[in-house]
Amino acid sequence: MSIQKLEIIPVDPGADGVSCDGGGGPLGHPKVWYSFDKASSIECGYCSRLFTKDQ
Repeated sequence: MSIQKLEIIPVDPGADGVSCDGGGGPLGHPKVWYSFDKASSIECGYCSRLFTKDQ
């Protein structure tokens, strides 16, 4: 069993939201959009990438 490392992606502190497609081209997932809504980080529901303004 392998443990996948959490991918943390820094985002501009002024960003309102992000999009994610898994980053794998045809091996990724459908493009989804997330809004920060006063949060400092967002986790993608498909691939668990963590987008964060805290860096």
